[in-house]
Amino acid sequence: MNLKKLRGKIDALDSKIIELFNERANVAKEIGAIKKRTNAQVYAPEREKEVYERISAKNKGPLSDKCLFAIYRELMAGSLMLEKPVKVSFLGPVGTFSYFAARGKFGASVEYLPLNGIDSVFREVSSERADYGIVPVENTTEGGIRETLNMFIECDVKVCAEIIMPVHHNLMANCKISDIKKIYSKPQAFAQCRLWLVNNFKKVDLLDVGSTTEAARIAAKGTNAAAIAHSEVARIYGLKILRRNIEDYANNITRFFVLSREFPPRTGNDKTAIMCHTKNETGALLKILEPFKKHNINLTDIEPLPTRKKAWDYCFFVDFVGHASDEKVKRALKDVSKRCIEMKIMGSFPADNTIR
Repeated sequence: MNLKKLRGKIDALDSKIIELFNERANVAKEIGAIKKRTNAQVYAPEREKEVYERISAKNKGPLSDKCLFAIYRELMAGSLMLEKPVKVSFLGPVGTFSYFAARGKFGASVEYLPLNGIDSVFREVSSERADYGIVPVENTTEGGIRETLNMFIECDVKVCAEIIMPVHHNLMANCKISDIKKIYSKPQAFAQCRLWLVNNFKKVDLLDVGSTTEAARIAAKGTNAAAIAHSEVARIYGLKILRRNIEDYANNITRFFVLSREFPPRTGNDKTAIMCHTKNETGALLKILEPFKKHNINLTDIEPLPTRKKAWDYCFFVDFVGHASDEKVKRALKDVSKRCIEMKIMGSFPADNTIR
């Protein structure tokens, strides 16, 4: 078959694909009408997980799962907007790692709301000015993001999904690497590239700014200035990437939470996050951990947090495998609640086993 005929075959297939995509979208609109009548959440993380798992199971190639996931991400995002306009808040501005985490989860079709602080993301969701919010919760290099965890003490929102995203830092500028006198970035980015910076820029000023996007904007306008940011930000501000992937540890991953006003039903592969306010006494943490051992529940994270109400008064963020509706989890949480002053279920959500 010659080139013209093969391209004609592709055109015919494209026509069928477009027709099927729109047929799928019309079914999604019907689902949206049912959700509206029953006051159900538009975004269903458990259904999203089910769709991706089915795609992976049915995919025989040559396209990779990653490629098909990207196509379906946009398809599902477009379908969401047909069901109901969706607004997603994130720690901005556009170009931050939180922005790319949000785009990777919700695609290009939803409305994005960039905000100046993590606290603002929480409040936009709790006040219903945003449907969902994206916040960083922990990093494999830096540990827990205290600002995010503290907001769960103050604000009544739920976690409905998690996003696991590799974070690669890039040095970018409009000058030669030998001419750099100042480097701008967020404190967290500097911390994740500390060893590389010590070895390569001992006499250069490292200047903290509010976001990696802001760093790139300043570097683009400055002289002998560079920024550390996401590679896509270089394109936005017309900077050249001088060095890629300068983070100290190759396995530099940030975990994000998707905030909502309720959390989804179980999928069979879930995690749950809770906050426990313990008594100020010897063995307080051990007491709340014992039920998890008793009921054979795997803990994935523990973070101590001062309540900021009085000295030495602590809460503990605990993350574990299982859903709040699982029988053994219910039994464990009942035991935990008896051993602390207050226990708050932050949410149960599908475990994200994909690396984007």
